[in-house]
Amino acid sequence: MKRWRASRRPPPVLPDAPTPEAVPEPAEPEAPTPEAVNEGPRPAAFPDGHFYSPVVNTADMEARRLEIWPPDPELPGIEFDDAFEQQVLRELLPRYLRDFDYPETGTEDAPDQRFFVRNGQFSYLDCRVLFALLRHWRPARMIEVGSGFSTLLSADVNQRFLGGAMELVCIEPYPRPFLTAGVRGVSELVEERVELTDPRRFEALEAGDVLFIDSSHVAKTGSDVNMLYFEVLPRLAPGVHVHIHDIFLPGDYPPHWVIGENRSWNEQYVVRALLMDSTRYRPIFGCAHAFTFYPDLIPMAVGRPGGRPYGGGSLWVDVASPG
Repeated sequence: MKRWRASRRPPPVLPDAPTPEAVPEPAEPEAPTPEAVNEGPRPAAFPDGHFYSPVVNTADMEARRLEIWPPDPELPGIEFDDAFEQQVLRELLPRYLRDFDYPETGTEDAPDQRFFVRNGQFSYLDCRVLFALLRHWRPARMIEVGSGFSTLLSADVNQRFLGGAMELVCIEPYPRPFLTAGVRGVSELVEERVELTDPRRFEALEAGDVLFIDSSHVAKTGSDVNMLYFEVLPRLAPGVHVHIHDIFLPGDYPPHWVIGENRSWNEQYVVRALLMDSTRYRPIFGCAHAFTFYPDLIPMAVGRPGGRPYGGGSLWVDVASPG
């Protein structure tokens, strides 16, 4: 049994609590003036890396590297569907990737943009698993939150293998030119931030349909991440398949993102908390999870026997039936 040591770090120095006389009566909030709205963000109360700041202290992360990125990460309270994960690797990918005929390289933002594998958004194992699962599940509807190269791939699968029968709705506040120009296989492009979208729109998804999430990856007041996990996911019908991008469970975010670039993304921690001891959300496949636990199956699965395995950041979660 593990015995947990009490932390020896000194507690943060907190300001003295105000006396009751010093606490003013709450005032009615005032509507912001146009000047206040347009002045831009105000300076943060705490500097980046501070104990109370959501921005990572990269020096602390470097000092704790082995603690944060252990060689054998664990996921207490979360059980993946190992049987389905192995089915994807042993059966579904070899079956469907025979038709995965996209070029490895290409030019981004071409007028007639087509999907290519080594793009900067959605590549490696992620794109191959999406290709296979869309063909395997043949969903009637897919709502994509965050669009780009995953859209090109999904739309192509829709046209070539699903007979154009899948309704593909893309919600993207900052669409790339090829999206605004129109993509065959896309039913609707909604140019707005998803946090401003009526969450009831997602109630149209039924069992077998797909919600594809590739968000800002940042949970903060009023963010798209908060809206998706607190307003949208609870409304989903049982049987909906949910994709979440840039989730690297059982590990943390990659060290070069955390230390080298200081992205300070935190969506993965919301997802991990959501999945722990959950009876509603069931993780069925993770590209990073498969790379961690079944690396020997990946080269054969993607048609490169003897090659090096690779992973990705796609996590697939099913909404389970109650009971």
